[in-house]
Amino acid sequence: MMQRMSGQRGMALIAVLWLVAAVSLIVAGVVRSVRSEAQGAGLQRQVCLASARADAAILLALQSQHARSAALPAGWQTLPVQFEGVAYQVQLAPLNGLIDLNNAPVALLADMYQYAAGLDPQLALGLAQATLSARQLKNAKNIEQGFDAVPDLMRVPGMTYDLYAKVAPLVTAGIKSGSGRVNPLAAPLGVLAVLAAGNTARATQFMSQRNAPNRVDSTFFKPESIDMSASTSLKIQVDIELPDGAQLQKSWYLFWGADPRTDLPWRVFDTRQVILPSSHAAL
Repeated sequence: MMQRMSGQRGMALIAVLWLVAAVSLIVAGVVRSVRSEAQGAGLQRQVCLASARADAAILLALQSQHARSAALPAGWQTLPVQFEGVAYQVQLAPLNGLIDLNNAPVALLADMYQYAAGLDPQLALGLAQATLSARQLKNAKNIEQGFDAVPDLMRVPGMTYDLYAKVAPLVTAGIKSGSGRVNPLAAPLGVLAVLAAGNTARATQFMSQRNAPNRVDSTFFKPESIDMSASTSLKIQVDIELPDGAQLQKSWYLFWGADPRTDLPWRVFDTRQVILPSSHAAL
């Protein structure tokens, strides 16, 4: 009898120990969850603050550009501003440094598909012609639809997600009017490589020298694909450092011209922001 009661007490003790262990695990999980949520909320707050500071810096830079009545830049231009005692370097550039989906000639589109997406020349030309046909489709008012945004490229017959991912960073649908050619003074490396017929070394050399005071050699670009003039369609961008060393990169896309709706001398048509890890936080 005593032996049976001792066994029962032992089983009860084991049950209690299991219950304590289970409760401990639950409590530990709740603590981790609360801590994680608190960290997430803190990070979200830091990102919101950085985004607000970025908007403020961009607005100050635009006001400075307007107040100076300076000519719009043909290439990248740095506008230093201060907000709440902190200095920011805001970058301003014309959007014609990208390939204009709504005006680029077939030959330039074909070069893009060949040298940036890696298509065979004939396939690249076929996709370029399909892109032209897609932007010339007319709506119910008999007006060409064009491309309202870069993702509209996915409606082009023959376009795949893989091809889209390769060319999307090189194109824009936000240029209100223009020649359809590219301004190499404002172009990223990927676009310069397209203009240089895939010669990345030459494109890199041009990019490193284009801000030099002396005239940069651009004769290796196809002359029918380039246009050194400024544009009224602009990108303005600033990087804001986050506490963990990463950076928030905020960009506004706008038309430079009076907006009757707001009485501002510019009209914003898109804004974007990305978080760049500390090892990649660069313009």
